[in-house]
Amino acid sequence: MTSKVKMLVLSLTGKCNFNCRYCYASEHERICMSREIALAALKLAPRDERFVLQFSGGEPLLNFKTLQAVVEQVERDNLPAVMQIQTNGSLLTDEMALFLYKHRVAIGVSLDGRPNVNDKLRLKKNGHGATGATLKGIEILRRNNIACGITCVVTAENVHELSGIVDFAYFLGNIRKIGFDILRGQGRGQNLKPPTANDMEAAMQLVYARRDTLTRLTGVYIEIAQQERVKTLCQGNCHAFGHCYAMNGEAAFVTSNGAIYACSSLIGNEDFYIGNVITGLDEKMVEKTKLFISNSMDFCRQCPDFKLCGGGCFARWFGMENKEDYGAECAMKRVSIKQVV
Repeated sequence: MTSKVKMLVLSLTGKCNFNCRYCYASEHERICMSREIALAALKLAPRDERFVLQFSGGEPLLNFKTLQAVVEQVERDNLPAVMQIQTNGSLLTDEMALFLYKHRVAIGVSLDGRPNVNDKLRLKKNGHGATGATLKGIEILRRNNIACGITCVVTAENVHELSGIVDFAYFLGNIRKIGFDILRGQGRGQNLKPPTANDMEAAMQLVYARRDTLTRLTGVYIEIAQQERVKTLCQGNCHAFGHCYAMNGEAAFVTSNGAIYACSSLIGNEDFYIGNVITGLDEKMVEKTKLFISNSMDFCRQCPDFKLCGGGCFARWFGMENKEDYGAECAMKRVSIKQVV
């Protein structure tokens, strides 16, 4: 057991009922995590210090029984976990939704724009667009008075349509936060292109303008995750690269078979393997990975916006064939900084 882990991610399964064009988890092993492995992984977390516990995949709802077992163990042990699930939403039922709500598991749903945009990127196994299936899940949440967030993956294909997801979020009625996740080059992500810095800057300006307009018209405020982070940094409530738990030696991403990696985007890359749930974290591997990531991202520290940016995403930078393309993340954050200061 270690007290260092502040981000514990359980990949409940490598299976998925979707076939998204950019999925970085497409190479994950197609098995479900057993209850035994999940509970063993939980022992990596601290007992007296707040930590994030995230359920991911694949599609984590394909292994809901194991999720339930972990949540119930967290409550029995009174662990200080902030629980989250990232899902495509299509498999949600009323029973699942109410369980997640009752046990305070925050829900993030993946959605990349209005239906005409989302259906080009997020596909079912049969190749058809997956928007309808996701909207059924969001509707189940809405009719049970449950709010959720949206995570939008940004590529060169949908960057010009980003403000549309703001309209869509207000239309759906139970969305409280929108986060933008620029394409990562792992898995099938290498087959698409990230947005350019100029396109990302223009898109985010439209996103904030549209959000502010709809806030005035409706009286409802939807948080943009990137702006929320700047506000947190302004308050001095997190440290540099605070979102990159791997750089700080505080991350444990557990695969379905119990292997532990420093980052969910780097599964299968042995340079980022740091242990397994049976023997625990290998502190030498953790330290080696931590230093490699920190040294690789040193260019961020030289930026005048670093204090309110907090640092970029190593996995995104690492997966880019052309490192010059990394500017899109910087542009997104600079626009967000201007919204606050």
